[in-house]
Amino acid sequence: MSCTKGRLRRAWFAAAVLCGAVGIAQSAPSNTNALWVYSVTNLPNPVTDGPTMTALLQNSAASGVNLLYVSVYSSTPNATGRYLYDESDIASLITQAHTQGMQVYTAMGDPDWPSDGCAGTPLARFSDIAGYNSANPSATFDGIILDVEPGSNPDFVALLGLYQCFQQQASAAGLGLSAAISAFWTSQVTFNQTTEPAYEQVVDLKMNQVVVMGYRNFAGTSDCTQGDGVVCLDENIIQYANSVSLANSILVGLNTDNPATSGDLPEETFYSLGQSALNSVVESVNSQFAAANESFGGFAINNYRDSYLNGQLAGWPSTNPAFLAPSISLVGNAEGLSPTIAPNTWVEIGGSNLSPPGDTRTWQASDFVNNQMPVQLDGVSVTVNGVSAYVYYISPTQVNVLTPPDAMSGPVQVQVTNNRAVSGSFTAQAQAESPSFFVFNGEPYVAATHADGSLIGPTSLYPGSTTPAKPGETVLIYANGFGATSTPVVSGAVTQSGTLSPLPVVKIGGITAPLTFAGLNGTPGEFQFNVVIPSSLADGDQPITAAYDGLTTQTGTLITVQN
Repeated sequence: MSCTKGRLRRAWFAAAVLCGAVGIAQSAPSNTNALWVYSVTNLPNPVTDGPTMTALLQNSAASGVNLLYVSVYSSTPNATGRYLYDESDIASLITQAHTQGMQVYTAMGDPDWPSDGCAGTPLARFSDIAGYNSANPSATFDGIILDVEPGSNPDFVALLGLYQCFQQQASAAGLGLSAAISAFWTSQVTFNQTTEPAYEQVVDLKMNQVVVMGYRNFAGTSDCTQGDGVVCLDENIIQYANSVSLANSILVGLNTDNPATSGDLPEETFYSLGQSALNSVVESVNSQFAAANESFGGFAINNYRDSYLNGQLAGWPSTNPAFLAPSISLVGNAEGLSPTIAPNTWVEIGGSNLSPPGDTRTWQASDFVNNQMPVQLDGVSVTVNGVSAYVYYISPTQVNVLTPPDAMSGPVQVQVTNNRAVSGSFTAQAQAESPSFFVFNGEPYVAATHADGSLIGPTSLYPGSTTPAKPGETVLIYANGFGATSTPVVSGAVTQSGTLSPLPVVKIGGITAPLTFAGLNGTPGEFQFNVVIPSSLADGDQPITAAYDGLTTQTGTLITVQN
């Protein structure tokens, strides 16, 4: 028998149980995926060039982008006298982006703006956007992101004053306000009678987003022992934002600019490494912060067309499905796929983008912490009515979980989170029990063993490992979803026990088979029935069912009997 059978649909758990793989000791409202958009030398402008704009929007939509930071500044005034691109082009971009579920913020800023405050150039640029919105009410900007970057020795008091003034102006105009900041803004600053690090002052302004430009092309670790990677540079601000309940406002900045033209250091950009390297760092960043019980709002990638979503540069395809939100198409009992689920029951979830591309695995010993089953694997988690389920298996198209033991009844909402990208709610039906037998190899043979632990089944099922049951023999049959037992299940515990009362009614070949035990056998969610094979049964495959509390296990299951 191959233990890899445990990864097959509807057979995933039975084979794993019998291979010993189980029982081992051991959001903002939606995730933000932002993309900076500005003109790149020698490439068509994505705002004013129609085909380039179309490609931007198509590639962004196919890559889960839900927020664009777009530069629309023009050094010469347009027909309205505003220092913006042609407003019909801007309106076209915003309208199409909104149709595809993307917000659009205009990006603006200059290193000398803090000294100007809200007067002069900053006020003029803000007035241009407010004027555009008034003139184009059906295609308005959703907000402004300030990208000021005031050099190596910033006047933080002036900068914070600029942010605060813009925040007031933006609020009055119905606009959101965000800011891009350096990960190195750690100096102590006194502002509004409070002294704290500059990055804490920025977070405390409660802007819509704060993009942390801790640009590195490797993840590193929070203790910085692997260099000043993304996690090392962003840890302090994310930790602080979590402590003041503003975690969802923080976006991790990632850079893909060409260092030959941008002046960035090679380690500050993924340009030469490609999209797969960027995605690996994203997964590592997600996993490390999740393991530390710290959350953040998402990512902001700089910049469209230089490499990211380029489609013409080696290593940079035109789309990045790694950022697409998961989608659920099926929720059912893991054995037989009954659409009704129950507490403490193994459940299969089907869909798309349920885990990072190529990430397929079961839980391992290292995933268990403090003798608790894992509620996430590689950033993939599941909730049932908002309560975390226990994640055993992940893949891009299937996730298998043990539902929490909390009572549930009627319609329940199931959601999958894939590295903070959250699926829509899938409505499943729940009740106290959802009985099924575990089966080998995707059915029809029930997962069962002889008393010595060897497998039951026709000799052809797993040659050299399976043998038929004998009439009069007591065998162990494994089941799922039979509900509460005499001992209440402790959420997350790696061992479970307790018996069922009354006993289920098991029939083999239509004959009621005596039970000497029915209950949880120590392994999470795994019921064991000790069944005496009726002595009058003929040789061959015999149908087997178990009835409990008015419900019956899935049809078509068999057990092989031979005198």
